[in-house]
Amino acid sequence: MNVRRTDRIWLFGGLAVIALLIAAGWFLLISPKYTEASDVRSQVDDTTAQLATLRRQLSDLKADNANLKKYQDELAKNRKALPDGDDIPALLRQLQNMGTKLDVEVTAYSATGRTQSKAVSTVEELPITLNAVGKVADISRFVKQLQGSQPRAVLIQTANLTIDGREADGYDQTEMALTLVAFRNTATSTTTVATTQ
Repeated sequence: MNVRRTDRIWLFGGLAVIALLIAAGWFLLISPKYTEASDVRSQVDDTTAQLATLRRQLSDLKADNANLKKYQDELAKNRKALPDGDDIPALLRQLQNMGTKLDVEVTAYSATGRTQSKAVSTVEELPITLNAVGKVADISRFVKQLQGSQPRAVLIQTANLTIDGREADGYDQTEMALTLVAFRNTATSTTTVATTQ
């Protein structure tokens, strides 16, 4: 009987050692590898999502690059509307030439000191007064072009209309005193554009 008992002890002891080796192998070797593989899969998923986002951004940038000329033209137009320098004599000549083209005589213009804009901290305002003399329809076109289509951004603050009398052609000769504000950009930031093919 002792022999059977000893065999059983050895049998159960051997089975316990095998079970212990399997458990230790699982917890020390196999389980960490599963965890490591799971982490790598998670990183792959994150990288795949980032790659998709970057590809979408790249396609958006390529589309923007196709419109680069349009954006540069728009930037040039906006810089004319809000220049960095004053160049008041050029602005006053521009207003006078615009008036001449529209049969409006622009006279008695003056510009006074600049002030910091209350609405935009990087913009200065320059008050300008001028008189426009001509027919009502011509002055109306002059005012519309002044506000809408001329390159330099100006804002009409006041307009006083005076009808002087009849001209030889039967139309009223009209004078409009305008107070304008011209704007100037004081920001010194620059933008660099890189083009890729």
